[in-house]
Amino acid sequence: MSTFSETLRIFEAYKKKVGKRKSQKSRVNTYDTIKDALGSGKYGDIFTTDGADRLYVISKGKWGSKSGRGKIAKGFTPGSATPSAKFTSVKKHAIRTLLRHGKGGSKTLAKKYGSRSIRKKAGIGGKDGRL
Repeated sequence: MSTFSETLRIFEAYKKKVGKRKSQKSRVNTYDTIKDALGSGKYGDIFTTDGADRLYVISKGKWGSKSGRGKIAKGFTPGSATPSAKFTSVKKHAIRTLLRHGKGGSKTLAKKYGSRSIRKKAGIGGKDGRL
């Protein structure tokens, strides 16, 4: 049996040999900076940056002097409760942003993910968008 200090020494040697591992984020685009992503992305795009451990959705700044009136990056941090950083939650937010501010989107997306006002605009449901 090895002692704790021996195990720690072996682990430190392993870390030096392997180096820092980066997670692969295959479902989303990876950009160098947030500024690059905002420049080339559209509303509702999901992205991450090289140094970040979080996902971002390109949204529209609607108020405040800090965000202005252009594109902003809404961040989703793992381990945070509000907003959730699960991929399903990020995807849902991205689709709602696409439906509200972007070009495109379909009636099926509006029916599944849209709010009442989005469904009403798409002509789904009753006069107020209720299903």
